[in-house]
Amino acid sequence: MEIQWPLVLFSLLAGTGGALAAFVGLAGLLGGTRKVRETAALCSIVLVVLGGCFSVLHLASPLHAISAVTNLLSFSGVSIELMLIGINFVVMAAWLILARREGSEAGLKWVGVVGIVAGLALGFFCGHGYVIEGQPTWNTNVLPFAYLGSSLACSAFLYGVLAVKFGDDGELGGKLGVFTFVCAVIGAVSAVAYAAVLGGSAFSQPLVMWGGVVVFGVVGAIASGVLAMRLKQERLLAVNVCGLVCAAIGGLSIRILMWLCATGFIDLFAHTVPSVMLNL
Repeated sequence: MEIQWPLVLFSLLAGTGGALAAFVGLAGLLGGTRKVRETAALCSIVLVVLGGCFSVLHLASPLHAISAVTNLLSFSGVSIELMLIGINFVVMAAWLILARREGSEAGLKWVGVVGIVAGLALGFFCGHGYVIEGQPTWNTNVLPFAYLGSSLACSAFLYGVLAVKFGDDGELGGKLGVFTFVCAVIGAVSAVAYAAVLGGSAFSQPLVMWGGVVVFGVVGAIASGVLAMRLKQERLLAVNVCGLVCAAIGGLSIRILMWLCATGFIDLFAHTVPSVMLNL
């Protein structure tokens, strides 16, 4: 099946933005530098908005996005994604407003908790919309977890970059390196799990599977996570940048495999009637 690049980019960017919002909320609970959280919240908004723009491109006409907005309560895959994009945008915008107005820490923590839930949900549902019976290689709940895992890995390394630039070694109660490693492992394990579901068809794409998923998404990301956990603050910028690149390539690769290993007997997103897609 032909790769739908707008959907590939949408799910990775929006999912990473959502997971980054979760890190903002987690840092509010465990402790860290306000500047890091403010910058991460702003980055989350940018990623979610940019991802949303890519999501519109696959609907054949921008007017179809209006149809999706006016039918949010249909709870189709598209409407759920739009709702979560909007919620994440509002939550992070509210967090920034409270932070800039020197709002109470208790208020910021509660908004941050909502950000954790909404952010993780966005990463998951960016993949859940593809779980359909019409595609046997998509009809598994391992797929949305693979999407969420790659989003967590990307956001962890991105938060690490921001922590080096604007914070100190006390982010997330001094445990940012541990969280980064755990997220890298989650991303790697979930990617391998989905590749296992694909079976031999995944290995029919050796460059994407061995190069993108294994070398970058698994080995590169986990190695960067180990270094992020062990190195001192002043040496972490290059490690986190490298980890972000590896996690992003791995995340893109697992999404590309999803399309390349589809059965192809029904090209749902390229040829179906938009009203059917939107459950109108």
